[in-house]
Amino acid sequence: MLSKGCHLCLQGAKLVLFVTGLCTWNCGYCPLSERRWQKDLVYANERLVTADDELLEEARLMDALGTGITGGDPVLRLDRTLHYAALLKHKFSNHHIHLYTASPLHNDELQRMEGLIDEIRIHLIDFHNISAVKNALNYQVDVGVEIPMFPSRVDETRELIHRLKEVGIHFINLNELEYADRNTQYLRKLGYSFDADSCSVLGSEEAALELAQEEEIVHYCSARDKDALQLRNRLIRRAQNVAKLYEEIEDGLLVKGVIFCSTPQEAYAVKALLTEKVDVPDTFIDVVGTRVETHWALAEEASSWIKAKIGIEKRYPTFDQPLIEYIPITD
Repeated sequence: MLSKGCHLCLQGAKLVLFVTGLCTWNCGYCPLSERRWQKDLVYANERLVTADDELLEEARLMDALGTGITGGDPVLRLDRTLHYAALLKHKFSNHHIHLYTASPLHNDELQRMEGLIDEIRIHLIDFHNISAVKNALNYQVDVGVEIPMFPSRVDETRELIHRLKEVGIHFINLNELEYADRNTQYLRKLGYSFDADSCSVLGSEEAALELAQEEEIVHYCSARDKDALQLRNRLIRRAQNVAKLYEEIEDGLLVKGVIFCSTPQEAYAVKALLTEKVDVPDTFIDVVGTRVETHWALAEEASSWIKAKIGIEKRYPTFDQPLIEYIPITD
């Protein structure tokens, strides 16, 4: 069973708003990176946020239809969390917001969330304590539980699902257990093995699918779904809004040609030479520092009459635009 938030996530239409890395728990399986763990920082997707306008710009650049608020634990910074939720609700119509938390969820917190948070996804640390779920179900918000699927906890998880159904839970998400730099040692101590071709813990998918087939209310989210669907679709949405005239979009990546020069003056001279030889608009060629950026086909053509290092770059369309692949045209 898919919640509305999950539908939007799979479309890549959800902004990922990391409101804090602070958390009162110290779960050994947490995959959060050292760069964010217990750091009281805010990120909108991959962008560090220091002002409201930066958050709103990131939402616009990906045509966000909603936001997933995560951490750390967003409830530990509830004023900040609800400020951003109100801001997004005000600026974008029908903006769906879901929130992840492992907090107990007291009545005063839930009252403040009503009207701003559409969906709460509760991470249960102790399967015997579902008081946070019971409390949340008394308010006008969709309530679900989202937990990683431990291969060795099938029976415990099955029992938990039955108890959650009895109290009226709206949805249950089982995530494929993933390994990362911070949690590999912990997971190995539990006796788990890792898939060398992905970030998945072996056996997690089979365990989750077993339970999802038994219970319609259970949705299984694989690491593959997060990468091939959620992330890829989000990248495509942003790429369509940030691609320059000379950049092509290939599977969510920005593709362009680059001519490397020694100085900015040399780069401008190369640009002048290109515009003289090829009939293209001025906006089809950019000088960025000592680089000349243009369409990859033009860079390839220019390699026959410009003596310089020339190549094709493929980059994520995110705020920092990291290089994913470089294909040399000349040495």
